Amino acid sequence: MRGLLALAIAPAFGVVVGYILGGRLSGFRFLRLTALWMVWLATFVQVLQYHVSGVRAAVEERLGVPMLAVVFGLVLLWLAANLRGWQAEVRIAGLVVALGAGLNGLVIALNGRMPYSSAAAASAGLPTALTTPKNEPVDPATRLAFLGDFIPFSPLRSVLSPGDLLIGVGVTAVVVFVMRGSRHAASDCARPGVPDRAGEESREAANRPARPVVSSPDARSRWHSLSVRRALRYGREAGRSSESGQASVP
Repeated sequence: MRGLLALAIAPAFGVVVGYILGGRLSGFRFLRLTALWMVWLATFVQVLQYHVSGVRAAVEERLGVPMLAVVFGLVLLWLAANLRGWQAEVRIAGLVVALGAGLNGLVIALNGRMPYSSAAAASAGLPTALTTPKNEPVDPATRLAFLGDFIPFSPLRSVLSPGDLLIGVGVTAVVVFVMRGSRHAASDCARPGVPDRAGEESREAANRPARPVVSSPDARSRWHSLSVRRALRYGREAGRSSESGQASVP
């Protein structure tokens, strides 16, 4: 439960900051998201890691692959698939999230679990020598211990890593920038210095005089020939009528 609360803090804080800065949640309608199956797969793998010990033993002990490293790897792949289609500021915030996920994935891949500081765990009110499916205490054999969980977060009785902080900051920034995106788009259209292209084009089309219909030379030639033929036919008919009229007079 504490883990879920910790995950929810960053986006919730981002929503609050976004509203304070004039943003709206409607901005998420314009956020391009693809390959969401990777996110669901990462969630499924983490559920298996925590709650299905047989799968965890088969993957981590027999294959030697930390399942949590797989989770962060899927998150990185998902970010790579989406970053290119985001706006510049959202893309930068997404890169911060990717950096944090990469640091967490690296230290987990090197140690099998996320190492944590016993002193930090004690400060947060947690057991100091407990090994879980996710964590293990730091020992002399731990690699890159400075990337592990050593930042106590007492309000939620949690211990965070530098990667966790980067992920939190990045997620908050993503939410804020996305919420403000629709506001910027609306203000750009209403700004006097920025012309409304669509409006100008429609007004120009409405005020543009109709172009005279100019027929091609071939069409004019055909029309002229048709007119001549009709005139000749009418002339012959008129001549025949006149001759018949004169013949009938005694």
